[in-house]
Amino acid sequence: MKYRPAVITAAASVALLAGTPAAGAAEGGLDSLPACTDVSTAYGDYAQRDLKASLDITADELAPGGDWTPAKGTLTNLGRRDLPEVGVHAYPWLQTDDPEYQDMTKFVKVEVRAQDGTWQPVNGMKTVVSAPLPSGQTLTYDLRIRVIKDVPVGFGGSEFNFTGSFADVYRFPDTGKEVKCAAEAIGYDAFHAPRPTTPKPTPSSAQPTPSASQGSSTPTATPTSAHPTASPSTTASASASASASASPASTTSAAPVPVPAPSSADGELAATGGSDATLPLAAAAGGLAVLGAGAVAFARRRRG
Repeated sequence: MKYRPAVITAAASVALLAGTPAAGAAEGGLDSLPACTDVSTAYGDYAQRDLKASLDITADELAPGGDWTPAKGTLTNLGRRDLPEVGVHAYPWLQTDDPEYQDMTKFVKVEVRAQDGTWQPVNGMKTVVSAPLPSGQTLTYDLRIRVIKDVPVGFGGSEFNFTGSFADVYRFPDTGKEVKCAAEAIGYDAFHAPRPTTPKPTPSSAQPTPSASQGSSTPTATPTSAHPTASPSTTASASASASASASPASTTSAAPVPVPAPSSADGELAATGGSDATLPLAAAAGGLAVLGAGAVAFARRRRG
C-alpha cells in the first residue's frame, strides 16, 4: 500500500540554500557527506525519524520505447525541527546477479520538473534538487519515467527509489564523538515491462505440387480394360472368325476373363470376341466330325 501523507504541500525550490553547520546544512553539499547508516555500521543504532518519502508511478506497466509516464514523489517532515536543506535523487535498480542489469539507468530514464517548469534528469545517486522543509510540511515533486526502446530481451521491469536526504549528526555511544552525515528517507515503487514475443510461424495446409521437371515419385497406372469387348459380326466364315478372334488385343498384362460370345440370329458363332471358352466347343465339333466320317467308312466297307 502506497503512503499518501495528508499534510500541507509546500512548493519545491531548486535553489540551494546556504546555511551553517549548526543549522544542519552541509558545507560541501549533501553529496559530500557519508551516509549516517555507514558511519554507524559498527553499532547499527542509527535511525532517522524526521523525514518520510513516498513514490507513486501512475502506470504499472511501461512498454519499451513508449512515452513518458507521470509519477509523483513526496517528502514530508514528520519531526519537530525544521530541515534547512532536503535534497532529492531518484534511480531505478534491480536485485539480480546479471551484470547486464547492474546499472538500470541505461534503460530507465527519469526527470523532475523544476520550479521554472523545465525538466531535469535525476537518474543516478547525485542530488539535483534541494529545498528547505519546515516541520509538518510536505514537498511534492512531479516526475516522469520512460523505458528506452532498445532493451535486452530479458528486460521485465524495474524497481525504483525516490530518495530525500538531509544533513544530520551521528553521535558515537562510547566516546560521544559527533560526525556529520547524510540521513535518507526512501520512497519505493516498481513497474514491469511486457517482454517482447516472437510470432510463431503458421503451418500451411497446402500440399506442394511437383513440377513437370521433378516428376512424380508415385507411378501412375493407366487404366485399361481387363475384359476384351466382344464385337458381334455376321461373317459367314466361322473358321476365319475364330482365327481372327484367337488373339484378342489388350493393353494389360492381366489374364482375360472368359466372356460368353454372343450368337447371331441364325445360330452361327460371332466372328469376333471368341475366348478360351470356344476352344472346347470347336474340339468337340471336330471329334464328332471324325466319328461321323469313320462311321460312314465302316458302313461302306460292310456293304462292299
